[in-house]
Amino acid sequence: MKTKLKILALIFCICTSLILESKTRVSLQNAFDKKYIKAKAICKGGLQLDYSVSNLIKDSLIIIIPAGWRFNSDAGKNDYQDILVAHEEFLTLKPKETKRFDIRGYCCEATKGGPVQGAPYTLGRMADSSLVSLAQYLNTHKIDANTEQYSVWAISDGKATANITSNNDSIAALLRTFVAGVKGEPLPWYTLLKRAKITNTGEVQDHPIKFKADINYGISQTCYSYCYIVDKNGNKVSEIFGQWLQPENVDYKANFNVNNLKKGQYTLVLESKDAHLFEKNFSI
Repeated sequence: MKTKLKILALIFCICTSLILESKTRVSLQNAFDKKYIKAKAICKGGLQLDYSVSNLIKDSLIIIIPAGWRFNSDAGKNDYQDILVAHEEFLTLKPKETKRFDIRGYCCEATKGGPVQGAPYTLGRMADSSLVSLAQYLNTHKIDANTEQYSVWAISDGKATANITSNNDSIAALLRTFVAGVKGEPLPWYTLLKRAKITNTGEVQDHPIKFKADINYGISQTCYSYCYIVDKNGNKVSEIFGQWLQPENVDYKANFNVNNLKKGQYTLVLESKDAHLFEKNFSI
């Protein structure tokens, strides 16, 4: 009899433990659709949200915010940048628990003001297919935040794919190739490293840092050459070098600072006394 009671007690403990440990795993959209939760999203300042979530059921929840989820500004006339979640988030809640989470993302509306503390946001939805594809790529690749932000802007705001780069470009090059494919455009012939900054008034500023490109040229004999940059009006704005070129060396790896150049259209020129050896346009 005692043995049976011990067995029943053990079974009871195991069942109780399983019940206590049981969790419902669900996507954020399904959690809303099935009325498992209610939530509220408020900006903490910048591209970070204070996301308050209440579990309405008698079971623990693991809620998945998928890469590609977009939180939209809900501030009426004071419309701020929407926020794209580029990395999958997991929210864990006990039965009937209300909990606050920090949700970070990227700006996907560069022309609008930066979010201010206290600004309300909608509970979100999946972004368009191009941004979702990008977010899913970023979710499975380790890349620095500045490069990721420019990859988002390349799709959401049509900024140059050439801006998707970093000091160590080997990883960024793969992302640049991916984004060019999503946009259906050829790979840029150059890269332009920029740093993004959002001012106190919410204005997005991007500062050019460094230009890189492989310049291929052809010459039949040794000649002295000049490499320089001209603006859209044909004015020379920067001299890169003056040096002798040899016929056996037909490739020059351009690598120079452009932090003194303003936003606009430019042309990189390599010329000798008698001919233009290379001439291509680029944007800052």
